Amino acid sequence: MSTESVSEAIRKFFEANTRAMRSEPVNPLGLCHEHLVWTMTGSTPVARTYTGLKEFLDTIGKALATQFRPGPGFGIYPQEIIVEGNRAAVVVRGHGESAHGHPYNNHYFFFIEVKDGKLFKVLESCDGALVNQSVFDMHLE
Repeated sequence: MSTESVSEAIRKFFEANTRAMRSEPVNPLGLCHEHLVWTMTGSTPVARTYTGLKEFLDTIGKALATQFRPGPGFGIYPQEIIVEGNRAAVVVRGHGESAHGHPYNNHYFFFIEVKDGKLFKVLESCDGALVNQSVFDMHLE
């Protein structure tokens, strides 16, 4: 795959996520490989490795539908994509509101492998304390 096609696959995925959270009828997970392996680092309730698109969809797909308030203010925006071969390091900024009404402004780092034009392996890291407070309404001390 070319550098441009890897970058384009990643941009399309994040754009589709933003559009879906703005209530547009798009399926961002349709841009993921059937044999997806997605690892969320940290200590949030959803931090673990998901194997296969179906497992990811059944858990994270459903969770996202209830954890955030959809609307025009939601967005997840790649700030920088550095591609080597079919892998990329991606710095992302997220903005929105949780279902609990808390502001959600997070920074992410993704390491993504693209296969057959789709996201295949993803390592995701972000501010887990913010996720716990905003999304899961946990009070941290």
